[in-house]
Amino acid sequence: MSHPRQTATVSGPRAARQRGITLVWMTVMMTVMLGMTVLAVDIGHLLTVDAELQATADAAALAGASGLLRGPDESRARARSFGALNSANGLPAVIENADIVLGFWDGQTRRFTPAVSVDEELRADALRVMPRLEGQRGNAVSLFFAGLFGLDQAELVTSATAFYQPRDIVVVLDYSSSMNDDSELKHIDQLGQDAVEANLEQIWNELQANGMPEFGLMQFVPVSIGGGVSSVIDALELTDVPYPHPRGSWSEYVDYVQDDEVIDEAGYRDRYGYLTLVNYWLHIRPLAHETPVLWQVSAQPITSVKDAVTLFLDFVKRGSTDDRVALAAYTSTDGTAVLEHGLTDDFAAIESISRARQAGQYQHYTNIGAGIATARRELVDQGRPPTLRMIVLITDGRANRPTNEVTAKSFAMEQAELAADEGLPIITISLGARADSALMRDIAEVTGGVHFNIPGGRSVSEYAGELNAVFRQIADHRPLRLVE
Repeated sequence: MSHPRQTATVSGPRAARQRGITLVWMTVMMTVMLGMTVLAVDIGHLLTVDAELQATADAAALAGASGLLRGPDESRARARSFGALNSANGLPAVIENADIVLGFWDGQTRRFTPAVSVDEELRADALRVMPRLEGQRGNAVSLFFAGLFGLDQAELVTSATAFYQPRDIVVVLDYSSSMNDDSELKHIDQLGQDAVEANLEQIWNELQANGMPEFGLMQFVPVSIGGGVSSVIDALELTDVPYPHPRGSWSEYVDYVQDDEVIDEAGYRDRYGYLTLVNYWLHIRPLAHETPVLWQVSAQPITSVKDAVTLFLDFVKRGSTDDRVALAAYTSTDGTAVLEHGLTDDFAAIESISRARQAGQYQHYTNIGAGIATARRELVDQGRPPTLRMIVLITDGRANRPTNEVTAKSFAMEQAELAADEGLPIITISLGARADSALMRDIAEVTGGVHFNIPGGRSVSEYAGELNAVFRQIADHRPLRLVE
């Protein structure tokens, strides 16, 4: 038997109460949803402004850190200037000196330590910028709807820290005998007779200042003497005068002045004096085991290279950012290269060693590949992974070892490619007309480095000035990094 379905209904006061509760809940929920909506608008606005302010901080920190080598005032000026190129909250960003802090970044602990004195600021390697949008500056962020809840403005502060990445640098110098060629009579055509002869006289004066005596009746300006070797030696009263160096002899010197083509072309055949004697040492007996005093003199271009290295080390030291430098030389006694000093922050030791070497220190020849290999091994074995590791390579000649020019070029490029595989850029400097600038350019290109070419055929002062400029540019090239 089926029964009719029954439906319960509520009426009267109870129904009215239920409808009232529903309406209250709907009102509450609509209010909450409206509040969340307007807050979402304001939060979105704050996030946008915060991103703008962070971009300002990043740009200002990088710009400020780029000026650290120029001093605290320059750093702050750059930070303010680049910060002003940005905007936040629809207004040009304003960075005050109080927002800029110079200090030191520790890559191991990832901690920034503010400088607490003027001296520390001068040595700072990092800079922090903290731009602000706040009420007391009159640039707090106005909110659109939060005022309905009693919040009309919000203040924002962001920060960014940039620092100079430390570098491990191996300077690789060419100490082949050609590095004194610009002081020899054979370069009169390129540099002028007066300049070359003045340099030879300067070298003789420097030797005397370092204790070298005069010999027999010789004087600086050569005098013409005829006859055989023994007759000339007797005429100069050198018969009983010991020859001053381990290799060479008075007889070899006289033979040289009588028979050498360069001497003849310079107009000094059969003319004897300290001018031709110094030229003989530079040309025929330049090696350190032959004439060991030549490191003391201003032979060129090796002296200009030494001066540029000194300037480079001074720039690196002045911008003290935990850099280290090593020194390698080619070609060594065994025909390869030698690590003169490993990576160190003792720049005085590097300078002292570079000064105490001469053109032809070990060999006459040029093994560029061996120089690169020695530098690469030092950076791979002793370099610090967080640092920028790089090689600075200089030559005035053409690669001709380990065997001949063809194999020497291939060997140099092989070593450059190995350096590239290790992420080691090579900055190359070719000096003078004889330098293989094409090879040096290729070495720089394959490793992601830069090539500088300093042509020959000009005065020593001209290429010395360019060398200094190049080394300063290298010293100033410090990678900047945002670290927080």
